[in-house]
Amino acid sequence: MRTKCWTMAALGAVWAAAAWAAPVRETLDVASDWVHDVAYEYEDGAANGTLSVRLGADPVPVRYFEVPREVWAEFQAAESKGSFYGKQIRQRYERQYGKSRQEVFDSPIPIQTQIDALCAFNEECEGVVLQAIEKSRESIWVAAYAFTRARIAAALVDAHRRGVRVAVKMDANQAEFPGAQKLIEGLRGAGIPVELIHTAGEYSAMHNKFMVFDLRWVVAGSYNFTTVAQVSNWENLIWMDSPDMAEQYKLAWDAIVSDEIAEPREQPAAEKKDAK
Repeated sequence: MRTKCWTMAALGAVWAAAAWAAPVRETLDVASDWVHDVAYEYEDGAANGTLSVRLGADPVPVRYFEVPREVWAEFQAAESKGSFYGKQIRQRYERQYGKSRQEVFDSPIPIQTQIDALCAFNEECEGVVLQAIEKSRESIWVAAYAFTRARIAAALVDAHRRGVRVAVKMDANQAEFPGAQKLIEGLRGAGIPVELIHTAGEYSAMHNKFMVFDLRWVVAGSYNFTTVAQVSNWENLIWMDSPDMAEQYKLAWDAIVSDEIAEPREQPAAEKKDAK
């Protein structure tokens, strides 16, 4: 059913007043060549924060999310900072290597706009995607976490052959599965560029699932472009008719780039001992 929807503009005033306040930042002096430049950021009154450290000679920090302030206090008081990091931080919290997505893509405060939106759920999702691809006449920008659905890939190839500019960005880890490799080979063989997005860090992923059509329409939701999503999962998808929204999603698509992965550095024996 087609209906009128609103963006999150109703929350914009609240976000502008509260969520954009600068966080509290604290630092910790660590006498270690392995763990250094330690900092902790949290919003005033929040129970958790973000911990960042640099390891060895690597100039790029590692961020750990949702670290309780109690753990930060224990880190500050620990006699061996390297040992505490190795046992209590390194494998316990979701982490990200390099720049945050907020730094890569400076998302604006939401603006109020009115759009036409079509909602789809579960098995309805693929039909909406295929209809949007068929409707497109100029460009299709695809951001896919997982992509194995042959029908969607075939529709993109058909669009490319009728002159639509098609480009795909996909998570590199998901691209390692045989079904994805076959699909990527077919897209590239048809002349469609597929860029595999590499993310550093055990928990990192290019987790977007959206397409932008003709800089006018957007489909986005939980729906991965896979057979499992089509036949096995509870999924949702929204088709939005709004040049304003399409512009924002295209900016987000442009900002999706691979992380630079530094060469691993062998720890000296003394540092390894400290980390145990």
